Amino acid sequence: MDLALLLEPSVLAEVLVQGLVRGAMYALMAAGLAVIFGILGVANFAHGALFMLGSYAMVLVGIDLGLPFAAGIAAAVLVLFAVGFALERTVIETLRRRAGRDWLLDSFVLTIGLMVVLENLALIAFGSRRRGISQLIDGSLELGRAIISYERLFILVAAAAAGAALWAGMRYSAFGKALRATAQNPEAAQTLGIDIARIYSYSFGLGAALAGLAGALLISIYPAYPTVGYQPVVKGLAVVILGGLGHVPGAVIGGLVLGVVEAYSLLFMASGWQNVVTAGLVVLVLILRPSGLFAAAGGDRP
Repeated sequence: MDLALLLEPSVLAEVLVQGLVRGAMYALMAAGLAVIFGILGVANFAHGALFMLGSYAMVLVGIDLGLPFAAGIAAAVLVLFAVGFALERTVIETLRRRAGRDWLLDSFVLTIGLMVVLENLALIAFGSRRRGISQLIDGSLELGRAIISYERLFILVAAAAAGAALWAGMRYSAFGKALRATAQNPEAAQTLGIDIARIYSYSFGLGAALAGLAGALLISIYPAYPTVGYQPVVKGLAVVILGGLGHVPGAVIGGLVLGVVEAYSLLFMASGWQNVVTAGLVVLVLILRPSGLFAAAGGDRP
């Protein structure tokens, strides 16, 4: 394609919006991973399976029951919060209590096992057929020669609202302060009367809810099928490394940056190079700044 055509402002604007939408998904996934890692210290490899459950919740409510898509999004968030809370209270909390100091290493294997179990349960329950929605919202917005669909704008606004609510809640609410205290020093937080076991469960539920929100919002882009969460969780883990392990604001910023970089790499390079760009960025960050681009040295937590 002609370089002059690629550099037209309308083309660059459309690609920017596409990159921000892609980055919004990465940000939601990475924020959930960062919350779980920042509080529990667990790299949740089952996060992609939680994304998948969110997409199925959207399909069941928005298609099978015929309810408004807003109800499907709300259902995905609530159901995944309950699933995450239950998983932490049962399998993860049990492992933490019984395994002692070695529980973090064992938790990696546990979350991989959870991923396999959830994906196979979805395969049994729903089959391998992909189920999606063509569009959440019809129509498009014309800005000069740039055409941007209302659906992409809605995804971007919804993800931004979720990120802002997460930041405000963690910064100003009593629960957010308890969460940050637990992340910084669990023993001191427990001494101050904070129920850290409950904080752990709520944190895992919150991370799962963010994955469910991403799965519901992106149902027209990523239709529901048992292994749909593989690519989102890989990108989410990459963003967590870029932004800083356990650093929620860094995860959000890193997700948006990575989405825009990949979108423009797709514009100027052959398809597939965006994965090379992502891997290259992760390697550079690990070499030059292992704590992440936006975290304080030594690893900042929420």
